[in-house]
Amino acid sequence: MDLNKLSLGDKLVAGLGMLEILLLFFVPWHSIDLGFDTFTVKALEGDGEAVAWPAFLALIVLIALVAVVLIRALSPSTNLPDLPIPWNQAIFYAAIAVPVLLLLKLVLQTDSLSFWAFVLILIGGGIAYGGSLISKQPDTAGAGPFSAGPGSPPPPPPPGGSTF
Repeated sequence: MDLNKLSLGDKLVAGLGMLEILLLFFVPWHSIDLGFDTFTVKALEGDGEAVAWPAFLALIVLIALVAVVLIRALSPSTNLPDLPIPWNQAIFYAAIAVPVLLLLKLVLQTDSLSFWAFVLILIGGGIAYGGSLISKQPDTAGAGPFSAGPGSPPPPPPPGGSTF
């Protein structure tokens, strides 16, 4: 495994993504002082589903995002499926979704926030920055008909005439 193959954007998304996954499991999002004891709520927990689902979705997006970035960078012979948009753009949108979902969790319950709630959102911003760096790189994965760049000719029609 040659980590020199990773670009700065890949390193930011993969490294900060793995850190964010660990922190989502272990650091408290809310800290409630009961007078005699302090009760902490992890980021994936909350008062009902209305508070927990944004962090859970952010966790799912993070796992997929880190996996795709590492597969593309460390195993270039792996063919990823074609998407309607280029992979670099899909990674960018997923990287933007992480801090947005964490901000949504922050807005849904603002009482007794701990220091870690803001740290998680800042790390999500770093992931989004890494995603923007990746989106500016030339797309090398998925050379299918939908991943052609702007200004390239459309794919040829199928042989035999009509597709209907």
